[in-house]
Amino acid sequence: MASYFSYFPNVYVGEGVTSNEGFKYRLTKNIFRRVKARDDLDRYVTSFEAYSIRDGETPSFLANSLYGDPFLDWVILLSNNITDFYSQWPKSEDNLQKFVSESYSDPDSIHHYETNEIMYEDIVYIKKGIDVNAGFRATMPDGSIKTEEESRYPVSNYEYENYLNEQKRLIGIPNGIMVDLMKEEMSSLLEYQLHSEVDKFGNKKTEMSMASRFITNDTSVTGSGSRTIANNDVVMTSFDNGPSASGTTLASVAGTVSSTAATVPTTTTTSASSSSSSSSSSSGSSGGGYGGY
Repeated sequence: MASYFSYFPNVYVGEGVTSNEGFKYRLTKNIFRRVKARDDLDRYVTSFEAYSIRDGETPSFLANSLYGDPFLDWVILLSNNITDFYSQWPKSEDNLQKFVSESYSDPDSIHHYETNEIMYEDIVYIKKGIDVNAGFRATMPDGSIKTEEESRYPVSNYEYENYLNEQKRLIGIPNGIMVDLMKEEMSSLLEYQLHSEVDKFGNKKTEMSMASRFITNDTSVTGSGSRTIANNDVVMTSFDNGPSASGTTLASVAGTVSSTAATVPTTTTTSASSSSSSSSSSSGSSGGGYGGY
């Protein structure tokens, strides 16, 4: 059994701390690690078999039928660049009709028009299936003009969605050799490189900073200042950071600029947020293979 997330390494995620307790960490899967199918898979065309998905078949169903392991469904999805099962996997006929009914006020109304196949002297002059507008009429080389019915035909909303759904049925199924290669590269790309933050079990832990005791995500500083406009230039003349968290006043920075121009009051608000150590980031980049990042 080789489920998708079993390949992901673990990481210690720092939790919030207070002044009277020590640092706390929680061990979890680093789901921010990613791999994607590499762009040169077409070189391995002999390692894939074309397959048309039938109604009711799911990735796990196919993986179990083909490989004897339903948890290898990620192999089928990844090799076909399917990242959203709900929108990229073909719908059953019942679900398709429900989708069309919910998406269109009238499933049978015209979605667009497409060209008929038009021959001229036994040669295809216009191919079938080219999107055109309602007023399209085919003009032949001899100057004659085809009728509306001869030139194009209407495509309903249902027919359009059904066509898109049928296109999703054709996928490539990797054979056993390619599956083994993908499993091997999946493991090597997702694991951490050797680093001082990675322990002997392959878990990554970035120590939290002492600053996390004093900085929280809710910390903010509000201050006011004034600026002087002279000769269309804006010059900051003073700034007061406002009261600190303890109720005292932070030191203000003031300067004086000689100018006869009017002083324009302004209020400036700045926010400072804590940035705990990013435990989820990898300790090294992953290259090659299926494009880990």
